[in-house]
Amino acid sequence: MNAMPPIVSKSTLSTGLDLFVDLDGTLIAGDIAEESLARTARNWRAFVAAAQSYSAGGLSGLKRSLATSMPPDVTNLPFREDVLDYIRGARAAGRRVVLATAADKQIAVAVADHLGLFDAVIASEPGRNMKGEAKLHAIQDMAAGPFEYLGDSAADVPIWQAAERSGFVAPSAQARHEMKRDPGSVSLHIEPSISQGKALMKAMRPHQWAKNVLVFVPILFAHEYVDPGVLLAGLMAFVCFSLCASGVYLVNDIIDIEADRKHATKHKRPFAAGHLSIRRGLLAAGALLGGSVLAAFAFVNVLFGLVLASYAVLTTAYTFCLKRYSTVDVVALSLLYTWRILAGSAATALAPSPWLLSYSLFFFLSLAYMKRYIEIDAMKTADEDEKLPSRNYYASEVQLVLTFGIANGALSVLTLAQYVNSTSVEQFYSMPFLLWLIVPVMMFWIYRTWTWASRGKIGDDPVVFALKDRISRICVGIVLLIIIAARVLPQPGGLL
Repeated sequence: MNAMPPIVSKSTLSTGLDLFVDLDGTLIAGDIAEESLARTARNWRAFVAAAQSYSAGGLSGLKRSLATSMPPDVTNLPFREDVLDYIRGARAAGRRVVLATAADKQIAVAVADHLGLFDAVIASEPGRNMKGEAKLHAIQDMAAGPFEYLGDSAADVPIWQAAERSGFVAPSAQARHEMKRDPGSVSLHIEPSISQGKALMKAMRPHQWAKNVLVFVPILFAHEYVDPGVLLAGLMAFVCFSLCASGVYLVNDIIDIEADRKHATKHKRPFAAGHLSIRRGLLAAGALLGGSVLAAFAFVNVLFGLVLASYAVLTTAYTFCLKRYSTVDVVALSLLYTWRILAGSAATALAPSPWLLSYSLFFFLSLAYMKRYIEIDAMKTADEDEKLPSRNYYASEVQLVLTFGIANGALSVLTLAQYVNSTSVEQFYSMPFLLWLIVPVMMFWIYRTWTWASRGKIGDDPVVFALKDRISRICVGIVLLIIIAARVLPQPGGLL
């Protein structure tokens, strides 16, 4: 997605105007209070304390409770560089710059101290929520004359109307209407780098839907790929699973905002970068999760609906709890992949082979360890006692994780070899000995991928790498051709 360039017009007024700058949505992309509230989902005590504070002190009490129990890491907030540049220009011109925000004062002061660009702070305190008219009165008392204000939302409308000059940063619909009312007073106009709709689509990770082709695996190995009814059931299962997975991705990214901001690449995700509001993300997640499960029951069958619902429960448990425990997290990840195969079996009424389930557990456990290895290996310069953010792994455990991953990859190949040598294959294949050719192909792919992981060439997700990598796609094609050939080619004796 191409980012839209910001539209900026510089103030032509005297440098004497005091400049007041909003925090949430203006100085930073995102809302600190919403993020803090979302993080309480992982901390029951913080959630109860926040609820009690809201009951006793309203919004200002809630904000103070969240600022105390769930303070953000202000050093990693998604600050808008265009706004920072504008503030620096104002300071260079000798103007007084004030951070004026409805966020709690503890957080506002921490942000101001971190940036070192503000002369004063106006912010909410227990008993006084500094928003709308309340913020306007505080600004008028401090400015004692004409002033300039930078904001973004409908709550800023009365302040813009009272200001001599107005700056609009990623303006909401109501803010945009106010901007058009008096265009001559506009000193700054910065458009969002990406629309909320595009940000939502990106957060849903449609490229990850390719993982859900695993629901077709039972169809492939049962050789029912010519049955239209079975294929339709598999397609419906794929759609439901993809929508459900997208809902889970949204929840996961909301919970992991702080950890993602510390990551080399994940800091670009829509929630971490502040491109998508948490409120909108939660509404979309609820619609996707609820709608996909209802569709599973209504349009596929009850068993598939139950399997999909259990997948949603397991992956939610992973997001809120299991991912924080080493070993448990990678086992859960491997189960989530295997669950897709079970879902395909449930949708098509094709019983999964125990060999297939055993192979998938070992294979995906290897990939789960590879994912952790890549994350830990990226901490090469870290102290050995430093932990991976939101994970129970230390920098010193990189070789241990590497060993576990390669060992499970080898076990998956061994399981495949045992299956090829079993009597089970004779029921489905006319030339079962051809299946032996799959073993060296999978050995090559697994060990090549681990080698590339050790060289830092895989990226964040081994599965995504496999989907994009040309050699990996060729390996998949070879495996499929071998399976089909072993199925359809006549036995050698039949050629005589």
